[in-house]
Amino acid sequence: MKKTIATLILGGLFAASLQADVNIHITGSTAFRANAYRAIRALYGAGLVSQNPADPASGKNQVTWTGTITNLFGSQTVNIYASYSGSVGGIQALTENISQTFLSSATNGSTNTFTAPAELAFSDCFQASTAYTSPTLVDAQVAVLPFAYVKSTITSSSFTNITFQQLQVIFANGFMPLSYFTGKTNDDATTLYYVGRNFDSGTRVAAFTDDFFTGSPQTYAPDTNCNWNITAGFSSGSGIDTVLQGTCGQAIGTLGISDATACCANGCSIVAYNGFFPFVGYTPGSAVPVTPDYTPIIKGQYSYWSYEHLFELSSSVGTTADTLRTALISGIDTDIATLTPVQAIRLNQMKVSRPSDGGPIAP
Repeated sequence: MKKTIATLILGGLFAASLQADVNIHITGSTAFRANAYRAIRALYGAGLVSQNPADPASGKNQVTWTGTITNLFGSQTVNIYASYSGSVGGIQALTENISQTFLSSATNGSTNTFTAPAELAFSDCFQASTAYTSPTLVDAQVAVLPFAYVKSTITSSSFTNITFQQLQVIFANGFMPLSYFTGKTNDDATTLYYVGRNFDSGTRVAAFTDDFFTGSPQTYAPDTNCNWNITAGFSSGSGIDTVLQGTCGQAIGTLGISDATACCANGCSIVAYNGFFPFVGYTPGSAVPVTPDYTPIIKGQYSYWSYEHLFELSSSVGTTADTLRTALISGIDTDIATLTPVQAIRLNQMKVSRPSDGGPIAP
């Protein structure tokens, strides 16, 4: 009888272990969070029980989901925790096993948090572009992510184009006379400020590598009295959006297409880079098209873009995180192909490629 009871107990414990929750933690790129958000929700489908914050929350840096993903994990409860802080920060989090802060509960409105290491990290840059090159992460390119140079709502309509040589100068100084960009004498006394991301940002890495900038960047932002001061840069594009939509001064910032879309909907404008916009037919001052024609990127005329990567540690291969990663890669491609707005480019659409961030673009 004792042996029978012990067998039953062990069998019950084994069955319970099979039904243990699947917990996966994701960090990294803020510029790609909208695409990741939609792909994660699609994986749950009808099995999604709840999420915090409630949908829509594609612009949030922290989201927690719970439910079942039956085609991957059967009837097990799957908890996915996302906490985005930047591409470089995501790579650092994996390589140095740095815990991230996640929302504990998928109940909408709950603000309780916990810390844990992440298993997966989205990044707008190659690992080699960062200081965190060891251990070597398992890399998968999932899409191409366009970026744009966006000017503030009150910046002169005469400012329509910026070159990589001009960007090297404003990155190094943080501001320049507006006339440096417009060629107009009347703009000599007007200052144009550079508003940028912090050191964790892949958007920033992509800009600096594409413009061959290797110095110490100076980023500015206004205080509540509209005094412009040097800052460390913003942790996401939404902070840049806020500055560019304000009235404190004329400025230019670096944004992913998702944040550029939000900014342009409120009066900002994309500036041509080396004579080209990231998509065909854009009129400065207008909204970003819902389905942009990204031909200038696809065929190599516009170079401010990067690959979106989904990294994991080699120790994660074969785990539940790896299973989710594989499904996410496929789901993201489907998301880009079928949903609007279109804010990324499928890999199979590209007619050109590059071997590194800022590297040469060739067929």
